[in-house]
Amino acid sequence: MLSGLDAPWLGRQQRYRLRGYLRQMDAENLTRLARRRATTVEYWCRDSNLDKVETLIRPSAATGALAASFQLTATDVVEGYVTADALNDAIRQCRLKQGATPVRVRLHVADDLPAGEGPMPLGVCAADLAESNDPRERRAGMETLQQLIDEYHRKEHQA
Repeated sequence: MLSGLDAPWLGRQQRYRLRGYLRQMDAENLTRLARRRATTVEYWCRDSNLDKVETLIRPSAATGALAASFQLTATDVVEGYVTADALNDAIRQCRLKQGATPVRVRLHVADDLPAGEGPMPLGVCAADLAESNDPRERRAGMETLQQLIDEYHRKEHQA
């Protein structure tokens, strides 16, 4: 909803409650409330398989072209979302290894993903960055989340 997209998986009552929460929310509280939206798992991956990983996931955080949206420099870590059902296929097809270094792939595993293709909505990407251990990524995520919240408030007041 913060990214301006419909959330058809939410019922009318859930949407109403969420709007109420968002009226009183700031970026810090939203990050805290949204932190359990997916399980994050890190993997090592061969350079030759990174492009394949990107085709199997919905990119997030500052992966590739998304980095410019947050005024960050792109890194060589591929980050994105995958459903729990598709995780094992991605691990097998790309020969991902958990617990090995360096970490090249960070996957957020969720039961369901928003409809569509391409990168995750901007609000999801910002929330991922806001949870980062890297101070620059965390700041970029928090600032973007706050901008999205402020824009949401402006639109609510105009309606």
